[in-house]
Order: sequence, then C-alpha cells, then structure tokens
Amino acid sequence: MTAPHPPAAPSATAEGRPAPLRAAAHALPAGTRHPIHPGHFLETRFLIPAAISQDALARALGISRRRVNELVRGRRAISPDTAVRLGRFFGTDPRFWTALQAEWDTFEAMRSAG
Repeated sequence: MTAPHPPAAPSATAEGRPAPLRAAAHALPAGTRHPIHPGHFLETRFLIPAAISQDALARALGISRRRVNELVRGRRAISPDTAVRLGRFFGTDPRFWTALQAEWDTFEAMRSAG
C-alpha cells in the first residue's frame, strides 16, 4: 500500500508568484472534530478528578485566581509561562500544555479562515 501523496503546490502566476489558494483549501477536512479548550481540559481531567479548586491551583502556581478562572472558562490561552507552571505542579511536560493550546489555536484559525 502506498502512502497518499501530499497536496500539489499551487501553480505560479505568469509573474512567477504563487497562485492564490482556493477557498476549498481552507475548509476543514471532513470529520474534523472541534478540540477541547485547554482550560476545559485542565478542569475536567486534572482539577475535578483531584478535587483541586481554582483558588488552590492559583495559589500553588503563584498566579491570580482570575487567570485560572479565565483559562478554565476558555477566555484565556495557556501561555508558555503557564504551561511551565502547570507542568511543574502536575508533573507533566510543559509541551503537553502548549500542544493542547496550539491544537486549539490552529483549529480556530482554520475555522475562521472559512
């Protein structure tokens, strides 16, 4: 069985510039599921099972309760600084948290691009 071929590059215009991408190139692939927001993931997979309050997490991480609450509510992104703090507290690699955020951000960008 052969691997699928990567999509062809857009053809160049007469001036040698890349041709603009068609709108269909920006469409979400069929079956693409909306990822969970990293803050909701934090709440449902870490805080609730361990019975850790947002206030307790904020104190442990040395950040404001508002910051934690905005994360959990999906109104704030997990910054690299927050990822490091979460990693230290939960014993996870900070890249785990930044990868969740990157997946969310990429999906949102694809969705807004049409």
